[in-house]
Amino acid sequence: MTENKKKTPLYNAHVNLGARINDYHDFLMPILYDSIISEHQNTRCNASLFDISHMGEIVVEGEGATELIQQVITNDVSCIRNYQALYTPICNVDGGILDDIIVFKFLPEKYLLVVNCINTDRDYDWIKKFKTNATSICNISEQIALLAVQGPKSEEIIRDVYGDECATLPRFQFTEITHNSIDLTISRTGYTGEDGFEIFVNQVNCEKVWNTLLEKGKHLGLKPAGLGARNTLRLEAGLSLYGNDINESTSPFEANMGWAVKFNKPDFIGKDSLSLQRTGGIQKKLIAFKMHDKGIPRTNNEITHDNKVIGKVTSGTFSPTLKIGIGLGSVLKFFAEPNSHININIRGKSYAATIVHTPFIKKDKQI
Repeated sequence: MTENKKKTPLYNAHVNLGARINDYHDFLMPILYDSIISEHQNTRCNASLFDISHMGEIVVEGEGATELIQQVITNDVSCIRNYQALYTPICNVDGGILDDIIVFKFLPEKYLLVVNCINTDRDYDWIKKFKTNATSICNISEQIALLAVQGPKSEEIIRDVYGDECATLPRFQFTEITHNSIDLTISRTGYTGEDGFEIFVNQVNCEKVWNTLLEKGKHLGLKPAGLGARNTLRLEAGLSLYGNDINESTSPFEANMGWAVKFNKPDFIGKDSLSLQRTGGIQKKLIAFKMHDKGIPRTNNEITHDNKVIGKVTSGTFSPTLKIGIGLGSVLKFFAEPNSHININIRGKSYAATIVHTPFIKKDKQI
């Protein structure tokens, strides 16, 4: 039944473009327009436009906002300036990852948190538990639309549409502009392994911005792309997906995110548990692997070594760039060394694979 599902403000635009629509965490989202492989390759060679309005946005502002952010994240916002962004996990008291988010710092007492759609309500409720009366927390997800231009020609497209101020943004910085009487926030982060920008806009004006980008970017190869290509792109970049590769039963150290845990800042949720992991070690670890031959790994396939189960695949796909299966998986730490040989059980058959470093695809220009 689709009547109970959520739709982004671009739902009708996707339907009119012939997109295949599927349920993604209760959102009706475009999975593909043409094919996953063609959209993937266009992102790698030119640029693609993604509707990511299913993501959640939470504003934290007012007196005590910085202290609250510092308490609920493992990273350290004191290390960034105004109009910079920061990737960070949010952990529970046991060190399990409740979400991985990006914090956008507008002012010392105003932040925007971009969270995974599967966790928007939970994150909002979790953060409210620790607020003071002077701090305001507002879930604005139903007001904001979010678009992403990703690919090697994204800078040129953003320059043509919005000018040098936006096109020359350093990575993990953002700016606020007004274009054609529409207020926008434009950032430069990305989830594809390519150069890329995000455009935050009020939902009322979202379709105008979408159409303008497609029209003005057409001569540079800009085309719409769905969540199918977004998934293969992020996997080639070795980036984790919440709910697949990381969850509340995974710690940042187990997920190779220890660099985003800052112990030299004031107390934060999960600090004691994560300190024990840092000194006492971990039992499992997230690894990346590449298949030797045929066989496409999928989520929950068993990972074995010498016929013993050592873990499971958390994400797997066919790599359109490498023309072979790749994946991420959680295994016992003892078996997690790069270049180690493992096997993936796919539909009752064992296929050889090798643990590798990420990203799977190294780009000449990864800013």
